[in-house]
Amino acid sequence: MLTEPQKKYLITIYLLGQNGERVRTTDIANYLHVAKASTVKMCKKLMEEELIVKEPYRQIALTPKGVSEANELFTPCVILQEFFTSKVGLPADKAGEVSMVLASGIDEQTLDKIVGYVLGQE
Repeated sequence: MLTEPQKKYLITIYLLGQNGERVRTTDIANYLHVAKASTVKMCKKLMEEELIVKEPYRQIALTPKGVSEANELFTPCVILQEFFTSKVGLPADKAGEVSMVLASGIDEQTLDKIVGYVLGQE
């Protein structure tokens, strides 16, 4: 089971790497407002979990396992971001931040219930 910080980093790598964009530790650190050293340390953990691959001085890429895990987290983030923007009135950047914190900070069952409610399925 992934920790909250691992989930945040995975979502960030997924987000930054969309459309074939290069993902570097500096980009991740800037996006999450953390030190580059913290990003390097977390990337090592994600490599140990076989969620990302990174060779020294190269860009970061998700493994198939990493893509699967990130997609499970990212889809609820998109749904929640849209909700926070359109229904709550948050600016898009703040809504994105809040949705990432929520998706990475709560258990999967609770997240599914919240997303279901937002989609009108609960």
